[in-house]
This record gives sequence, structure tokens and C-alpha cells, in this order.
Amino acid sequence: MSSGTLKAVGSLDVSQFWPTGRSDADTTKLLLDVADDSIQFRRGDQSPFVTTKVFDDAVVRGRGRNKAIRNGRLTIRLQGIDAPELHYRPAALSSSEKKGLAEKQIEAFRDLLAEYRQFFGATATKALSDFLRGFGDKIPSRAVTRVDTPNEVFDAYGRFVGDIEIDDGAKVVNLNHWLVEGGWAFPTFYSSMSDAEIEAFIERAAKARDEKRGVWKLLSSKIDAFDFDLIEPRKNEVDVLDDDAGPMLFPKLFRCQANWAARRKAKATRLSFQDYLATASNGRPESCYETDDFLKNGVFSAIPRGFDEFVKDGKKVS
Repeated sequence: MSSGTLKAVGSLDVSQFWPTGRSDADTTKLLLDVADDSIQFRRGDQSPFVTTKVFDDAVVRGRGRNKAIRNGRLTIRLQGIDAPELHYRPAALSSSEKKGLAEKQIEAFRDLLAEYRQFFGATATKALSDFLRGFGDKIPSRAVTRVDTPNEVFDAYGRFVGDIEIDDGAKVVNLNHWLVEGGWAFPTFYSSMSDAEIEAFIERAAKARDEKRGVWKLLSSKIDAFDFDLIEPRKNEVDVLDDDAGPMLFPKLFRCQANWAARRKAKATRLSFQDYLATASNGRPESCYETDDFLKNGVFSAIPRGFDEFVKDGKKVS
């Protein structure tokens, strides 16, 4: 377990969330305004927080090059959760995928690069937006995460990975936990999370699952044909909420299906969805761990599993 703690103190502008903005309950576009001295780190629980300048003008290298702080803002990826997608654009064709394809196929694929959504994505985002508005238009907040060194905090997309805490002076609300408790998101873990962090989410999700709240009521084991007509709603297009309660896949699997469906429709791949899960676009399956195995054996001894192992014939989730 990481011994240090990093926090970024600032405020959340609620208008960024759909339906007034584009940010969603998955929080990959959650923006936290930060001041020059608002990022602090301590090496241990008994150590004091001290201001760190490690992110000043820093660039995160991952899937591209992204500035750690852009225009005084951090992009936050809430750890421990995955919410139904409000907008997901299929991943671009890799260089190896383009080999052997005619320009007509590549153009057909580009024509399919829309922002697709899942059922319940709009509903979950609206619930988060409504909840936050109860605290005001701009909310004192902090992003917190456990790391050994500050530069461990970013993922491959240059996002700060951690928990968002709202402190209105009367109470502190952990948004990550709130989303899972309400059934607005699934518990989903980074391998860098500690056992205690993972178990906290499992405990909070158990009641939501038992009571079939939100995502748990709509989660489907059947993989239907991809719906190219379900696209991101426009700002204030709240009438989509009237028909937003259809069956949904686990979001990670939905993203895999979106990537495959666009390729298949454009005739950029001949693979079935089952075979695509086993190879993806880079020849390697999307990997994961079984939670019990991970908690028992740790990241270095738990057995990596492919998503294809949990899907039968590309049509049913086990």
C-alpha cells in the first residue's frame, strides 16, 4: 500500500456537468480549479502536508502528451468507479489495422466516429448534477489519492486519479462513494488501489446491488446488437431522460463493443465480437483481475484474465 497522500484543493464548477455542460458521472472530464499552492503532498500519515510544485509546467506521457495542469485546471478520473457512458468515441484505427484496408474502408470507419452513449448514462449524470447543485454553483472541493510519490497520480490519459471530496463546512462527502452507494456507477478498481480502498467500495456497492438500485437494475447479461442511434445528448436535451432506462452492459465491455461495432460496420475487421475481445486492436486481450484473486494474492501474483473469458459466443456475459 502506498504510504503517501497527495491532495489538490480547489473548487468544482457545477455548470460543467450535463445537461448544462459535457462532464458526466464517469467524471473523466471533471475539472478542478487549482491555485499555485493548492497541490500538497505528505510522505506518511504522521507527516505534515507541504506544497509541491512538481506539476508546474509538467507534461504527462502516456497515450499522448498531456499537460498536468491546463489553464489552472486538473482533469480528475474518479478511482474505484465506472459509470454508464454518456459519450464514448470508438478508438482510432491503429497503424497495424490500417494495413491492407482500402481508403474506402478507412473513410467509412471515420464516418462512424460519433459520441455514443449507453442507457442510463444521462440519468446518472443528471442525478450527480442535481446532487451537486444542492451545495451551490461552485463548490469547495479537494482531490485526494494515496501515492508514494506525486508523479504516480496520473493515468495514461494524463488524468489525476483519486477521490473527490466536497467539504461545505458541515460535512464531507466522498463523491466516489456517493456514486456507488446510489447505484449511479459500478465499483471498478485500478490495480494501484489498496485493499482497504477496494473493500470500501465493495461494501458500499453491496447494498445498492442487493436493492437493485440504478445500474444494478439495468445490467444485462445479454449482448444485443450495438445501437448506433444512441448518441450523446445535446446540452439541455433532457427529454432523453424519458427513454433512458434500457438494458446496459458493464461500461468497459460497452466500450469494447463500440470499438468493434464501428470496425465491423465499416468492414475494417472480419473478427466476431468474441474474437475481437481476445485480440482487440493491438493483438492483446483487454485484461483484468478477479477481485478475490487480487485481494488474496496482490498485483504481482494474481492471474491476469482476458475479457473474452467472461463472454460466451460474443452474446452473453457469464
